[in-house]
Amino acid sequence: MNAIAPPLPASIAAAPSRTRVLIAGIAFSVIWSSAFVAGRIGLDHAAPLTLLAIRFLAAGLLFAFLARSSGRSLRLPTMAGRALLAGLLCNAAYLGLAYWGLQGVPTALTAVLVSACPLLTLLLAAALEGERLTPLRLAGILLGMGGVLWITRHRLTVEQLEPLYLAAIGAGTLALALGTVLSKKVAAGQDLIAAVTLQFMASGLVLLPLAWGLEGFRLEAHPALWGSLAYSVAVSLASTLLMLWLLRHGQASSASSFHFLNPFFGTLFAVTLLGETMYADDLLGVLPIALGIALVAWKR
Repeated sequence: MNAIAPPLPASIAAAPSRTRVLIAGIAFSVIWSSAFVAGRIGLDHAAPLTLLAIRFLAAGLLFAFLARSSGRSLRLPTMAGRALLAGLLCNAAYLGLAYWGLQGVPTALTAVLVSACPLLTLLLAAALEGERLTPLRLAGILLGMGGVLWITRHRLTVEQLEPLYLAAIGAGTLALALGTVLSKKVAAGQDLIAAVTLQFMASGLVLLPLAWGLEGFRLEAHPALWGSLAYSVAVSLASTLLMLWLLRHGQASSASSFHFLNPFFGTLFAVTLLGETMYADDLLGVLPIALGIALVAWKR
């Protein structure tokens, strides 16, 4: 492979319209949020790290097949270490902690907690990459976080939850925010297929010995497990490519801001597909979240 990443097609290299960015961001949030439901179903038949190790390795192998079929090299020309670290943070660390916490936290609340990612991403991007903290964007982040905290506060008052599970999801969200910031330069200068392939394979290989040592690679062969895995692998492919596309055409905090839609979609899927309870306060919290994303994504 040449030392320089192959040029993008004209349709991708050109600056996309706001409508395309908005559609991509909403699609990303829908796909991302639905993965929590698939994960919750899979956890009924497999331990969390075991489930994720299989998911990442399967996604990595599928991406490798697509890469080789299209004649791509899996060697990254630059920033290979940064690309792998970003993948480990966004996949192994984030989902490993989130899936472990999902064992004791409702699916809808997990989606709400993860939607705190944009605030952390904005702060980390400002500290590490010099992104601007404009008053409008900061107001949008804080407004969205207000909606997140509103929903979380109410959930904590009506449901008995283990603090350790909540802490694990919080730590995973921090890992996701840092991985999102690191992914910005990776998305700008790499072949996306090659980068994502290596990220998934590395994440699966890291989790594999942990799943064996900590969980005994525990799983129950069940149609629901295979269905959960198949859907999760598809989600891994689609959501990762959408996020990298958003990162390529915007700043890390703007791309990450679409996580603010996760409480709405996460709650919707949890209620309709898993039968979880929805409260009036959940609906009230969605309003400032929706306004927050509008302010964060706004360009003068």
